Amino acid sequence: YEKKKYEKASEAFRKFKEEHPLSDLTPLVEVRLADSLFFDQKYAEAFIQYQEFKKLHPIHAEVPYATYQMAMCHFKQILSIDRDQTQTEKAIELFRFVSENYPQSPYAEQARGKITFCRRQLADHEFYIGNFYFRTKKYRAALARFEGILQKYPDSGLEGKIQPLIAACRKELLKEK
Repeated sequence: YEKKKYEKASEAFRKFKEEHPLSDLTPLVEVRLADSLFFDQKYAEAFIQYQEFKKLHPIHAEVPYATYQMAMCHFKQILSIDRDQTQTEKAIELFRFVSENYPQSPYAEQARGKITFCRRQLADHEFYIGNFYFRTKKYRAALARFEGILQKYPDSGLEGKIQPLIAACRKELLKEK
């Protein structure tokens, strides 16, 4: 694991888990197994391992870390703003859970920073769609997207870009009447 040979490490952790299921070290081995998968960029598998760890050891000291890492599994799979943002939304949900349920954990502050990034990602996604509607002269749809960004993501920093587009949409919609 320390040599970053994550595939071999995950095999070793699995073997230990099978051979010593009642060991005091087993919970930490389960977390390191999940970490090995995570660092090997097998995010879906890592997510399942972190989730399993949480189910088996709900009051273990590593639960905040495992939950944060579950969020990071989604975070690492976030696509560009022109693609589906399901991973972004799932990441926000888990980062929010960490910051609200483990506020004293060292992961709470990191989670809040990641939430800010994810919210900006969602705002940029909405802006991208709104801009597409604007360019294709679907002003009502564009206006709804732009106004939605201002309501849902008021701290996105996009206000300066959005206000002129809102004004242009309204002007074009008035022409249609």
